[in-house]
Order: sequence, then structure tokens, then C-alpha cells
Amino acid sequence: MTTQKQLEANRLNAQQSTGPRSLEGKAAVSANPLKHGVFSRQVVLEGESKKEFEALKIEFYEQFRPEGLLEQLFCERALAAAWRLSRVTQMESMLINYAASGSYSNGIIEVLGGSQGGELALLSRYEISLEKILFRSLAELKALQAEKRKEGLEIGFVPQNLSEENIEDKMV
Repeated sequence: MTTQKQLEANRLNAQQSTGPRSLEGKAAVSANPLKHGVFSRQVVLEGESKKEFEALKIEFYEQFRPEGLLEQLFCERALAAAWRLSRVTQMESMLINYAASGSYSNGIIEVLGGSQGGELALLSRYEISLEKILFRSLAELKALQAEKRKEGLEIGFVPQNLSEENIEDKMV
């Protein structure tokens, strides 16, 4: 259990730790998320293809056809997660290829357990995190769209792609 003396020492230390104060320090810290780019505010980083990102965005919008602010939010969130997930996969391949290019006698086992093992573990955690964001966003988007379709059927709206036999099954 933390003592009162430790709590007071922590408070005093926290007051002294205020982060960078100079413009140079603030600029350096602001670039921290760009070091690996997995969770940076910028989705497309310098050196990445904006055309490929735009093509992926078009595919997402054509497939999911978001309507309204919430659907667009979830679609954009899923898009960003998918793009970043692709980046993590590329980084993982580059790291393994770099490590494997050395003269390792035990091949990939030595690479995974060697100096790059920790970096691969970190990339794996990023990958898991991004997959959760992607799947959660897609699930929310689909749930919103399903709810909208359900509400549409309840007020008598019939999508054109339903046959008359299916319409009677859908309407209660």
C-alpha cells in the first residue's frame, strides 16, 4: 500500500514534470506518434501512396454506403484502422526480412527470439489493437444500417431488391 509520504512525493514530482517547454522540445514531442505511424493523427504518412489510400476509401464507401454522421464516422474509423493494419503488416515483413538477412544459423526461430523479438511483439500488440478497432467499427456500422433497414420496413418502406415473396416474410 502506498504511504502518505509516497503520495506527497509523487505529487511534488508530478508538479515538476511539465513536459517540454521550448519550441524545439515541443516540436520533437509532437513527432513521437510519427516514429512508427501506427496511431498517428495523420492516416497517410509521408512516403505512403495517397492514391492507394483514396482507392481503399472509395472501396469502403462503395461497399458500406454510409449515410449520416455516425455511419460516416464508423466507416472512416474502420478505413483508418484497415490502412494502419496494412502498415503494421508491411513493417512486420520488413523487420523479419531485415533480421533474416543476417547470417542466422537457426533461421526464423533465431530472428523471432533475437533482438527483433521485442519489436515483433510490439507490432503484434498494435495489430491486435487495430483489428479490434476495425472489427468494432464495422460491427457498429452494420448495426446502425441494420437498424435503419428494420425501421424502414416497419413504416412500409420496401427495398427494391426484395422480391414480393420475401416482403411478406419481412413485414410483421
